[in-house]
Amino acid sequence: MPASKPVVYVTQSTFGLGEDEDLTLVHAPLITTEILPFDESLLEEHYTWLVMTSKNTVKHFLPFFERVKTEHISSIGVKTTEALNAHGIDVDFEPSTYTQEGFIEECTIHPGDKILYPASSKKRPLMRDYMRKCGGEVTEIELYYPKVHEGSIQKIRENLDDIDYLTLSSPSAVDSLMGHFTPDELQSIHFIAIGHVTESRLNQYGLTASKPEHETLGHMINFIKESME
Repeated sequence: MPASKPVVYVTQSTFGLGEDEDLTLVHAPLITTEILPFDESLLEEHYTWLVMTSKNTVKHFLPFFERVKTEHISSIGVKTTEALNAHGIDVDFEPSTYTQEGFIEECTIHPGDKILYPASSKKRPLMRDYMRKCGGEVTEIELYYPKVHEGSIQKIRENLDDIDYLTLSSPSAVDSLMGHFTPDELQSIHFIAIGHVTESRLNQYGLTASKPEHETLGHMINFIKESME
């Protein structure tokens, strides 16, 4: 690795970036997912909304899309929308900020709306509680279980002294990392966090992060380059 190029460990599940002339990018996903069985009779209902919250949700729910009867599809953000569009699925609503808070501020749920909500078994309850508070009938599906990617933890440990930046995109990713390292071991790394929730979780461990304005991997990489200047 050229010493002049800062080393960035990208810990999101998907990468999608090529070579970079300014940075050495290393993919080390902290989270892997395991699909969970669910009551497939729930797919036989007619729904007002199908709410999709991540690329992982799209990946695991894709085999069931043809069986879902829904009037509208909502996406939590641009990457989720892109994953849906890649499979010919159109989105009716996407918040301007790619967070549960953005969804709550901008998506109008009416009393009596029937909502199908497949997501991680470890999702935050914020959106679900909001939809129910608005009078929506929320049917939850625990679609998959996130777990630690042990291979990436080992890769990070073996190369700890060479890592300049490490990206974090969820509280689960933070917990996965901090379950295997002490804050002191990570003091020399500059963390880049997607969203204030991820940043706050890192703060709880006594570590700080920089946060780009927009919550995508591309913006994270550009943010790192700008900070180098």
